[in-house]
Parts: sequence; structure tokens; C-alpha cells
Amino acid sequence: KESNYSETSADEESEPGVRPALLGWSQGAMIAQLVAQRHRDALSKLILYASIYNPNIKYPIPPPTETLTKGHTDHDDFPLFSQNLAAIPNEFDGAMEDFTNIGPPIPARQFAEAALLTDPIKVQWWNLHQLNECHPSLVKVPTMVIAGDMDPYTNMATQVELFTNLGKGVDRVWSVIGDADHAVHLAEERGRFVEKIKSFLG
Repeated sequence: KESNYSETSADEESEPGVRPALLGWSQGAMIAQLVAQRHRDALSKLILYASIYNPNIKYPIPPPTETLTKGHTDHDDFPLFSQNLAAIPNEFDGAMEDFTNIGPPIPARQFAEAALLTDPIKVQWWNLHQLNECHPSLVKVPTMVIAGDMDPYTNMATQVELFTNLGKGVDRVWSVIGDADHAVHLAEERGRFVEKIKSFLG
């Protein structure tokens, strides 16, 4: 089945007999959830950080147009980005969009400056319809759901839906970080975030 993410690392990259923990952030949390659903025996624990999972959202299947596929089979095709109408340049304000608290903090400005240097083209998500396969009940590994309480992208009601419907029979933890937004790991609250993650991982 065609997919836009690698499923090889859990089985091939870790030390023999050692199952890694997997953390995914935002849309990446949904990718991590898919990996856990498909390869639960390959993981020791799962961390769904600021997941944008929403059972009421269904992503449409994109049309198979040449514009979205020509020349984009790997990461060595930067000169061909001009052929892709979805490619847009990265901008300072756009690079800071995950920092949603009032007034851009110093870490947000530093992140934006670094992003413009390393990522002149804004990352675009393709084939989002694959995320329609996400269903919490299919997650059968110990899981942590964690997000900031000021995160506008993670509605509390959907976080409840995600957590309460995780597969039964395994440990699960729900953690909310006060006064924190979507990019907790890059903000002043990152110390509390790291401690909660470390406690879950044991």
C-alpha cells in the first residue's frame, strides 16, 4: 500500500531486542499513531504530542494530477519544485505560526530565522487522506497524550475523544501543560514538557 512515510526504522534501525518509543507532534502525531496501529509489536511506547486528531474531519483523496507527482519521488529534486503549484516560499510569520501565545517570544523569532535559512520552501503535506485510517481504538501500545492548554490546534474535546478511545489493556497517560501553546518543546515551558516525557518513558 502506498504511503508517504517510512515504516522501516522501528524494525531495522533499533538495536536487536530493543523496541523504541515513538513521539509524533501535530500532524506528525497522526503519522506516529498510524505506525503504532500497523506495527504495535515494533514499539515500546507512543507519545501523541499536540495531536490534531479529529474524528469529524475526513481528508479527501487528491486527484492524480501530473502537477502533484512529476519529479517528486525523493529529496533530491529541489530544482523541480517550480513545477509544483503547491510549493510556496517560507516566510517569517509563517515559520512562527505554531507559536500562538500573545506576542512572538524570543524562541519563536529565533526559530523563524533558522527556518528561513534551512527551509526556503514551506513544507507541504500531501495525501492527507491516509490519515483517515487513524482510530484510537487500534492503538495497542502504552500511550501518552500530551498538549498545552493554550494550544488552538488541539481542541480539548477532541483530546478527550482521542484519549478515552485508546485501545484497552495497555497503560495510558493524559497530560496537559498549563500556559503552553502548540510548540511547547520550543517555548519557555519546555522544561516541564521534557520532565513529563521522561517520567512516562521511565
